[in-house]
Amino acid sequence: MTAPAPEESLTSQTHRALRRQIILGHYPQGSRLVEAALANDLHVSRLPIREALPQLENEGFVRTLPRRSSRVIEWTAADVTELFDVRLSLETLAARLAAKAAAAGATLQPLVEAIDAEHRALDSEDWLEVAETSTVVHEAIVEVAGSALLTSLMRQVSGRMTWLFYLTSARDQRQQSDEHHGLLEAIRSGNDRLAEAIAFTHIEKGRTPSIRLMTGA
Repeated sequence: MTAPAPEESLTSQTHRALRRQIILGHYPQGSRLVEAALANDLHVSRLPIREALPQLENEGFVRTLPRRSSRVIEWTAADVTELFDVRLSLETLAARLAAKAAAAGATLQPLVEAIDAEHRALDSEDWLEVAETSTVVHEAIVEVAGSALLTSLMRQVSGRMTWLFYLTSARDQRQQSDEHHGLLEAIRSGNDRLAEAIAFTHIEKGRTPSIRLMTGA
């Protein structure tokens, strides 16, 4: 497993490691996950595996099967469409609220730092890190918005966002980063409707190319 964060529980470490391995394709879409085999792979007991799998199911990574096993979900065009629909609802509202918060004096430091981290990831051409930092940019907008409910809802989809971003790394990542800059500036201006419109355009532009890359259509 990757190095744990300070005070991170074994279940949390296991959850993070399993999710990473699914995203990277070590456990391919449609593959069956058996507790004993996973425990052996990650050098842990079955208990943290058993506790991590329901979390992954809630995040849309696996489906539970009988006899203590699960299966990695297989992305469909409908899944991609659904994720984009949900993101449009959540993130356009977040951008609008973030601009209002900025106008009221809220700090944009979390968003600035997230975009800087994304730049470093792009320079390294580590596409998983690019996917992760891109997700953090979107999470940072929600953080600036200051809505506990939006934060909770975003947490439920952020893992699948990272997964999809990684699987569609062939998209122009520099262009997407430039669009993040544009969104930052709109939020900084305090123009909530402009920020909302830019967020909508940024997300919607990714729908068709993502579906095409995921389905080969």
